[in-house]
Amino acid sequence: MDRKKRNSIIRYIVLILVFLAVAAAMFIYFSSEREIEYIAPVSPVVVEKPERRVISEGISVTGYIEAESMIPVVPFVSGTVEAYPIAAGDEVEKGSVVAVIDKTPYELQQRQAAAQVEGLEAAFKRVEALKASGGATQQDYDTLSAQLDAAKAQLELAELQLSYATVTSPVSGTVIQAPSAVGSVASSEMPLAVIADLDNLIVNLKLGEKYYHTISENPAALKVVISSPDGLSSDASVVSIAPFVDPTSKTFTMRVRLSSPEGFIPGMFIRAEVRWSDEEYLTLPLAARKLDGSVYALSEDGTKAEYIQIETLAEDTEYFAIDDQYEDRYFIVRGQNNILPGESVKVIEEER
Repeated sequence: MDRKKRNSIIRYIVLILVFLAVAAAMFIYFSSEREIEYIAPVSPVVVEKPERRVISEGISVTGYIEAESMIPVVPFVSGTVEAYPIAAGDEVEKGSVVAVIDKTPYELQQRQAAAQVEGLEAAFKRVEALKASGGATQQDYDTLSAQLDAAKAQLELAELQLSYATVTSPVSGTVIQAPSAVGSVASSEMPLAVIADLDNLIVNLKLGEKYYHTISENPAALKVVISSPDGLSSDASVVSIAPFVDPTSKTFTMRVRLSSPEGFIPGMFIRAEVRWSDEEYLTLPLAARKLDGSVYALSEDGTKAEYIQIETLAEDTEYFAIDDQYEDRYFIVRGQNNILPGESVKVIEEER
Protein backbone atom coordinates (compact mmCIF):
# COMPACT_ATOMS: atom_id res chain seq x y z
CA MET A 1 0.00 0.00 0.00
CA ASP A 2 1.49 3.31 -0.94
CA ARG A 3 1.89 6.16 1.46
CA LYS A 4 -0.79 8.32 -0.16
CA LYS A 5 -3.49 5.70 0.24
CA ARG A 6 -2.41 4.95 3.81
CA ASN A 7 -2.59 8.63 4.77
CA SER A 8 -6.12 8.87 3.31
CA ILE A 9 -7.28 5.89 5.37
CA ILE A 10 -5.79 7.41 8.51
CA ARG A 11 -7.67 10.71 7.90
CA TYR A 12 -11.00 8.90 7.56
CA ILE A 13 -10.34 6.97 10.77
CA VAL A 14 -9.51 10.21 12.59
CA LEU A 15 -12.70 11.90 11.31
CA ILE A 16 -14.79 8.93 12.43
CA LEU A 17 -13.18 9.01 15.86
CA VAL A 18 -13.79 12.76 16.18
CA PHE A 19 -17.46 12.36 15.14
CA LEU A 20 -17.93 9.56 17.67
CA ALA A 21 -16.30 11.65 20.38
CA VAL A 22 -18.60 14.63 19.65
CA ALA A 23 -21.65 12.35 19.59
CA ALA A 24 -20.65 10.79 22.87
CA ALA A 25 -20.12 14.21 24.45
CA MET A 26 -23.55 15.45 23.29
CA PHE A 27 -25.23 12.31 24.57
CA ILE A 28 -23.60 12.72 27.94
CA TYR A 29 -24.58 16.43 28.05
CA PHE A 30 -28.25 16.01 27.18
CA SER A 31 -28.57 12.91 29.36
CA SER A 32 -27.39 14.87 32.35
CA GLU A 33 -29.58 18.03 31.65
CA ARG A 34 -32.43 18.60 34.18
CA GLU A 35 -35.96 18.50 32.82
CA ILE A 36 -37.57 21.99 32.74
CA GLU A 37 -41.06 22.17 34.22
CA TYR A 38 -43.48 24.75 32.73
CA ILE A 39 -45.31 26.79 35.37
CA ALA A 40 -48.39 28.59 34.12
CA PRO A 41 -48.73 32.26 35.19
CA VAL A 42 -51.28 33.04 37.89
CA SER A 43 -53.84 35.70 36.91
CA PRO A 44 -54.53 38.46 39.45
CA VAL A 45 -58.24 38.95 40.24
CA VAL A 46 -60.44 40.99 42.56
CA VAL A 47 -63.21 39.14 44.38
CA GLU A 48 -66.32 40.26 46.17
CA LYS A 49 -68.95 38.59 48.30
CA PRO A 50 -72.63 39.14 47.34
CA GLU A 51 -74.52 41.75 49.36
CA ARG A 52 -78.19 42.31 49.97
CA ARG A 53 -79.64 45.38 48.28
CA VAL A 54 -83.02 46.68 47.15
CA ILE A 55 -83.36 46.43 43.38
CA SER A 56 -85.93 48.56 41.60
CA GLU A 57 -87.03 46.86 38.41
CA GLY A 58 -88.11 49.09 35.59
CA ILE A 59 -87.13 50.88 32.42
CA SER A 60 -85.96 54.31 31.36
CA VAL A 61 -87.48 56.09 28.35
CA THR A 62 -87.51 59.61 26.94
CA GLY A 63 -90.33 61.87 25.86
CA TYR A 64 -91.63 65.43 25.74
CA ILE A 65 -93.78 67.49 28.06
CA GLU A 66 -97.26 68.29 26.79
CA ALA A 67 -100.12 70.33 28.22
CA GLU A 68 -103.07 68.10 29.02
CA SER A 69 -105.32 70.63 27.31
CA MET A 70 -104.10 72.92 24.54
CA ILE A 71 -106.98 75.00 23.25
CA PRO A 72 -106.71 76.81 19.90
CA VAL A 73 -108.74 80.02 19.91
CA VAL A 74 -110.33 80.16 16.46
CA PRO A 75 -112.51 83.14 15.45
CA PHE A 76 -116.02 82.39 14.21
CA VAL A 77 -116.07 85.48 11.95
CA SER A 78 -113.52 86.92 9.55
CA GLY A 79 -112.13 90.40 9.38
CA THR A 80 -109.24 92.72 10.15
CA VAL A 81 -107.79 92.48 13.65
CA GLU A 82 -108.21 95.89 15.31
CA ALA A 83 -106.99 94.98 18.79
CA TYR A 84 -104.71 92.18 19.96
CA PRO A 85 -103.95 92.61 23.68
CA ILE A 86 -102.19 89.28 24.30
CA ALA A 87 -98.66 87.91 23.90
CA ALA A 88 -97.08 84.50 24.36
CA GLY A 89 -96.56 83.80 28.05
CA ASP A 90 -99.52 85.87 29.25
CA GLU A 91 -101.86 84.40 31.85
CA VAL A 92 -105.51 84.74 30.80
CA GLU A 93 -108.79 84.03 32.52
CA LYS A 94 -111.82 82.47 30.91
CA GLY A 95 -113.62 85.27 29.05
CA SER A 96 -110.54 87.49 28.67
CA VAL A 97 -110.36 89.37 25.35
CA VAL A 98 -107.93 87.74 22.95
CA ALA A 99 -108.63 89.92 19.91
CA VAL A 100 -111.14 92.37 18.49
CA ILE A 101 -112.11 92.02 14.83
CA ASP A 102 -113.43 94.98 12.79
CA LYS A 103 -117.11 95.17 13.78
CA THR A 104 -118.30 97.53 11.05
CA PRO A 105 -119.80 94.96 8.63
CA TYR A 106 -121.43 93.04 11.48
CA GLU A 107 -122.91 96.19 13.02
CA LEU A 108 -124.42 97.03 9.63
CA GLN A 109 -125.91 93.54 9.37
CA GLN A 110 -127.32 93.88 12.88
CA ARG A 111 -128.93 97.28 12.16
CA GLN A 112 -130.36 96.02 8.88
CA ALA A 113 -131.85 92.96 10.58
CA ALA A 114 -133.21 95.09 13.44
CA ALA A 115 -134.89 97.49 10.99
CA GLN A 116 -136.48 94.59 9.15
CA VAL A 117 -137.85 93.16 12.39
CA GLU A 118 -139.18 96.56 13.41
CA GLY A 119 -141.02 96.98 10.07
CA LEU A 120 -142.49 93.48 10.14
CA GLU A 121 -143.64 93.89 13.73
CA ALA A 122 -145.58 97.02 12.78
CA ALA A 123 -147.11 95.26 9.76
CA PHE A 124 -147.95 92.22 11.86
CA LYS A 125 -149.83 94.34 14.38
CA ARG A 126 -151.95 95.88 11.60
CA VAL A 127 -152.71 92.47 10.05
CA GLU A 128 -153.51 91.12 13.50
CA ALA A 129 -156.01 93.96 14.05
CA LEU A 130 -157.52 93.52 10.58
CA LYS A 131 -157.89 89.80 11.12
CA ALA A 132 -159.78 90.41 14.34
CA SER A 133 -162.25 92.64 12.41
CA GLY A 134 -162.40 90.34 9.38
CA GLY A 135 -160.30 92.61 7.17
CA ALA A 136 -157.43 90.08 6.74
CA THR A 137 -157.40 86.40 6.04
CA GLN A 138 -155.79 83.71 8.12
CA GLN A 139 -153.31 83.14 5.32
CA ASP A 140 -152.21 86.79 5.41
CA TYR A 141 -151.76 86.49 9.15
CA ASP A 142 -149.74 83.24 8.93
CA THR A 143 -147.55 84.54 6.12
CA LEU A 144 -146.61 87.72 7.96
CA SER A 145 -146.10 85.81 11.20
CA ALA A 146 -143.61 83.47 9.46
CA GLN A 147 -141.79 86.43 7.89
CA LEU A 148 -141.50 88.08 11.30
CA ASP A 149 -140.10 84.91 12.89
CA ALA A 150 -137.55 84.62 10.10
CA ALA A 151 -136.53 88.26 10.52
CA LYS A 152 -136.11 87.79 14.27
CA ALA A 153 -133.90 84.76 13.66
CA GLN A 154 -131.85 86.79 11.21
CA LEU A 155 -131.48 89.51 13.83
CA GLU A 156 -130.30 86.97 16.42
CA LEU A 157 -127.74 85.66 13.94
CA ALA A 158 -126.50 89.18 13.18
CA GLU A 159 -126.19 89.96 16.90
CA LEU A 160 -124.34 86.67 17.45
CA GLN A 161 -121.89 87.43 14.63
CA LEU A 162 -121.37 90.90 16.07
CA SER A 163 -120.56 89.37 19.45
CA TYR A 164 -118.08 87.00 17.80
CA ALA A 165 -116.08 90.00 16.61
CA THR A 166 -114.82 90.23 20.18
CA VAL A 167 -112.82 87.00 20.55
CA THR A 168 -112.48 85.78 24.12
CA SER A 169 -110.59 82.93 25.78
CA PRO A 170 -112.75 79.81 26.32
CA VAL A 171 -110.54 78.67 29.24
CA SER A 172 -108.16 79.99 31.87
CA GLY A 173 -104.50 79.28 31.20
CA THR A 174 -101.27 80.49 29.63
CA VAL A 175 -100.91 81.78 26.09
CA ILE A 176 -98.27 79.57 24.50
CA GLN A 177 -98.79 80.80 20.94
CA ALA A 178 -99.90 84.24 19.76
CA PRO A 179 -99.34 84.18 15.99
CA SER A 180 -101.50 87.15 14.99
CA ALA A 181 -101.12 90.95 15.16
CA VAL A 182 -103.09 94.15 14.75
CA GLY A 183 -103.84 94.67 11.06
CA SER A 184 -103.74 91.02 10.11
CA VAL A 185 -106.79 89.24 8.74
CA ALA A 186 -108.49 86.80 11.08
CA SER A 187 -110.27 83.74 9.75
CA SER A 188 -111.45 80.35 10.94
CA GLU A 189 -108.50 78.74 9.15
CA MET A 190 -105.92 80.17 11.59
CA PRO A 191 -106.18 80.29 15.40
CA LEU A 192 -105.57 83.66 16.99
CA ALA A 193 -103.95 82.00 20.00
CA VAL A 194 -103.23 78.68 21.64
CA ILE A 195 -103.93 78.52 25.36
CA ALA A 196 -102.66 75.74 27.63
CA ASP A 197 -103.22 74.80 31.23
CA LEU A 198 -99.64 74.62 32.52
CA ASP A 199 -100.83 73.35 35.89
CA ASN A 200 -101.78 70.06 34.22
CA LEU A 201 -98.83 68.72 32.27
CA ILE A 202 -98.61 65.22 30.85
CA VAL A 203 -96.15 62.98 29.01
CA ASN A 204 -97.06 60.28 26.51
CA LEU A 205 -94.48 57.54 27.05
CA LYS A 206 -93.78 54.97 24.34
CA LEU A 207 -92.95 51.63 25.96
CA GLY A 208 -91.84 48.37 24.38
CA GLU A 209 -94.49 45.70 23.92
CA LYS A 210 -92.59 43.19 26.11
CA TYR A 211 -93.49 45.35 29.13
CA TYR A 212 -97.19 45.57 28.34
CA HIS A 213 -98.53 42.94 30.74
CA THR A 214 -96.10 43.86 33.52
CA ILE A 215 -97.26 47.48 33.39
CA SER A 216 -100.93 47.16 32.47
CA GLU A 217 -101.80 44.50 35.04
CA ASN A 218 -100.92 46.62 38.08
CA PRO A 219 -100.67 50.32 37.17
CA ALA A 220 -101.26 51.37 40.80
CA ALA A 221 -97.91 49.81 41.78
CA LEU A 222 -95.95 51.80 39.20
CA LYS A 223 -93.59 54.54 40.32
CA VAL A 224 -92.87 57.09 37.60
CA VAL A 225 -90.30 59.88 37.97
CA ILE A 226 -89.91 62.58 35.33
CA SER A 227 -86.63 64.51 35.12
CA SER A 228 -85.26 67.17 32.79
CA PRO A 229 -81.68 67.80 31.62
CA ASP A 230 -81.49 70.94 33.79
CA GLY A 231 -82.25 69.07 37.01
CA LEU A 232 -86.02 69.39 37.41
CA SER A 233 -87.78 66.35 38.82
CA SER A 234 -91.36 65.32 39.52
CA ASP A 235 -93.29 62.21 40.38
CA ALA A 236 -96.02 61.33 37.91
CA SER A 237 -99.28 59.41 38.13
CA VAL A 238 -100.68 57.12 35.46
CA VAL A 239 -103.60 58.65 33.55
CA SER A 240 -104.16 55.87 31.03
CA ILE A 241 -102.53 52.90 29.34
CA ALA A 242 -103.37 52.24 25.70
CA PRO A 243 -105.28 48.97 25.21
CA PHE A 244 -103.28 48.09 22.10
CA VAL A 245 -99.72 47.80 20.76
CA ASP A 246 -98.73 49.74 17.66
CA PRO A 247 -97.78 47.00 15.13
CA THR A 248 -95.36 49.34 13.35
CA SER A 249 -93.25 50.53 16.28
CA LYS A 250 -94.02 47.57 18.60
CA THR A 251 -94.76 50.03 21.39
CA PHE A 252 -97.76 51.06 23.46
CA THR A 253 -98.53 54.45 25.02
CA MET A 254 -98.75 55.19 28.72
CA ARG A 255 -100.02 58.66 29.58
CA VAL A 256 -98.80 60.14 32.88
CA ARG A 257 -99.52 63.44 34.67
CA LEU A 258 -96.82 65.39 36.53
CA SER A 259 -97.49 65.82 40.25
CA SER A 260 -95.18 68.86 40.54
CA PRO A 261 -95.26 70.64 37.16
CA GLU A 262 -93.44 73.78 38.37
CA GLY A 263 -90.62 74.65 35.99
CA PHE A 264 -91.64 72.18 33.29
CA ILE A 265 -92.99 73.59 30.04
CA PRO A 266 -94.62 72.02 26.97
CA GLY A 267 -92.08 70.74 24.48
CA MET A 268 -89.36 70.15 27.08
CA PHE A 269 -87.31 66.97 26.59
CA ILE A 270 -87.47 64.66 29.61
CA ARG A 271 -86.39 61.24 30.83
CA ALA A 272 -88.90 59.02 32.57
CA GLU A 273 -87.96 56.27 35.03
CA VAL A 274 -90.75 53.71 35.24
CA ARG A 275 -90.40 51.29 38.16
CA TRP A 276 -92.72 48.41 39.01
CA SER A 277 -90.87 46.49 41.72
CA ASP A 278 -88.76 47.33 44.80
CA GLU A 279 -87.47 44.17 46.43
CA GLU A 280 -84.44 43.09 48.43
CA TYR A 281 -82.15 40.54 46.78
CA LEU A 282 -78.70 39.03 47.12
CA THR A 283 -76.75 41.02 44.52
CA LEU A 284 -73.51 41.31 42.59
CA PRO A 285 -72.29 44.31 40.57
CA LEU A 286 -73.00 44.14 36.84
CA ALA A 287 -69.23 44.22 36.25
CA ALA A 288 -69.03 40.65 37.54
CA ARG A 289 -71.23 39.29 34.77
CA LYS A 290 -69.82 38.29 31.40
CA LEU A 291 -71.62 38.91 28.12
CA ASP A 292 -73.14 35.41 28.09
CA GLY A 293 -74.59 35.93 31.58
CA SER A 294 -72.05 33.70 33.31
CA VAL A 295 -69.79 34.55 36.22
CA TYR A 296 -66.59 33.23 37.79
CA ALA A 297 -66.59 32.24 41.44
CA LEU A 298 -63.52 31.53 43.52
CA SER A 299 -62.97 27.83 44.18
CA GLU A 300 -63.30 26.57 47.75
CA ASP A 301 -59.52 26.46 48.21
CA GLY A 302 -59.27 30.02 46.91
CA THR A 303 -56.84 29.24 44.06
CA LYS A 304 -58.90 28.66 40.91
CA ALA A 305 -61.67 30.26 38.86
CA GLU A 306 -64.92 28.30 38.81
CA TYR A 307 -67.27 28.93 35.87
CA ILE A 308 -70.96 29.30 36.85
CA GLN A 309 -73.90 29.90 34.48
CA ILE A 310 -76.00 31.90 36.91
CA GLU A 311 -79.67 32.92 36.71
CA THR A 312 -80.41 36.65 36.99
CA LEU A 313 -83.51 37.22 39.14
CA ALA A 314 -83.68 41.00 38.69
CA GLU A 315 -81.38 43.88 37.86
CA ASP A 316 -81.04 47.64 37.79
CA THR A 317 -78.40 49.97 36.37
CA GLU A 318 -75.67 48.81 38.80
CA TYR A 319 -76.46 45.38 40.26
CA PHE A 320 -78.12 42.09 39.40
CA ALA A 321 -79.84 39.68 41.76
CA ILE A 322 -78.78 36.06 42.29
CA ASP A 323 -80.10 33.09 44.25
CA ASP A 324 -79.52 32.97 48.00
CA GLN A 325 -77.57 29.70 47.63
CA TYR A 326 -74.53 31.79 46.62
CA GLU A 327 -74.56 33.91 49.77
CA ASP A 328 -71.24 32.53 51.12
CA ARG A 329 -69.33 32.40 47.82
CA TYR A 330 -66.75 34.87 46.57
CA PHE A 331 -67.13 36.04 42.98
CA ILE A 332 -64.52 37.50 40.66
CA VAL A 333 -65.50 41.07 39.82
CA ARG A 334 -62.25 42.23 38.17
CA GLY A 335 -60.02 40.24 35.83
CA GLN A 336 -62.59 37.59 34.90
CA ASN A 337 -62.45 38.44 31.20
CA ASN A 338 -58.83 37.31 30.93
CA ILE A 339 -59.09 33.84 32.46
CA LEU A 340 -60.44 30.41 31.56
CA PRO A 341 -62.50 27.97 33.65
CA GLY A 342 -60.29 26.17 36.18
CA GLU A 343 -57.39 28.57 35.70
CA SER A 344 -55.26 29.42 38.73
CA VAL A 345 -55.83 32.88 40.08
CA LYS A 346 -54.37 35.14 42.73
CA VAL A 347 -56.69 37.35 44.80
CA ILE A 348 -55.48 40.91 45.11
CA GLU A 349 -56.90 43.96 46.83
CA GLU A 350 -58.70 46.38 44.54
CA GLU A 351 -57.12 49.80 44.35
CA ARG A 352 -59.44 52.50 45.67
